[in-house]
Amino acid sequence: VNYVSLHQMTESAHRQQLQNARTAGYGGGGDCTEKSHSARLMEATGGADPPYPAPLDCPRHVQSRCGNYECEGRHLDPEERSRWNANSEFRYPRKPCVVVTASCDMGQSASTWVFNAFRLLFKKAREATDSYWIREVTKEELDRRLVTGAHVLVKTHEDSDIASVAPLFTHVVVSIRKGKPEPKTWLTHATHITNFEEIVAFDEKGEKIAAIGVLRGLAEHLGLSLSERELQAVDYELMMLPIPSCQIAKFWHFHGRRGGRPQPTAPPSTE
Repeated sequence: VNYVSLHQMTESAHRQQLQNARTAGYGGGGDCTEKSHSARLMEATGGADPPYPAPLDCPRHVQSRCGNYECEGRHLDPEERSRWNANSEFRYPRKPCVVVTASCDMGQSASTWVFNAFRLLFKKAREATDSYWIREVTKEELDRRLVTGAHVLVKTHEDSDIASVAPLFTHVVVSIRKGKPEPKTWLTHATHITNFEEIVAFDEKGEKIAAIGVLRGLAEHLGLSLSERELQAVDYELMMLPIPSCQIAKFWHFHGRRGGRPQPTAPPSTE
């Protein structure tokens, strides 16, 4: 893969798609992207967030693991569940984000990678986040999830009645792939676009991994200040997520590792 040419191509496509979004009249971005740590975070929730397990949590996940790919409950990993511990360093946002990751159903555009990228970026930044699969995003579905005071991260494919609920979104990140159908309705609301071709690009020596740049762009879009080593750690964790897994990562039997990049044999250096 010609890394430079591919990067230029995807940047051009990105600018054009965002121009389409601006033409459609959607602002996006939200006030939750304040970069100052003290300005965007606080010690306790501004909502009502009872300790795990709570009503929003999937009961199957509480007992063991949930293998129902249509389950719309909350599925937190053990580290995410530590936010109720005083020494966990997790903090709550003053203004929670509502981040939607959207794509065509079965579009093979790496949208599940993008969903997990956001989940792990928020976790690395120690910002309390609840992540969900929601088949049909409605105001009612978002309102009952926003009560915790944590960020809300949603993976979805459906695009019915988006206009009525779009004002609640702070970020709409759309995944596309060359030669595959595009979620045209979601694109009119996009605040950021990811391209499959850039996510999977790497050079033969493994020294230029385009996914790191994609992660940097996603972090900046959220207003997260993460170091290069922290981004590398997130990339490693993404590469090591099992496929299939469960409702935490939302990788199922019909997913696969695409693009040819081999899994790393060791975690990135911390030195």
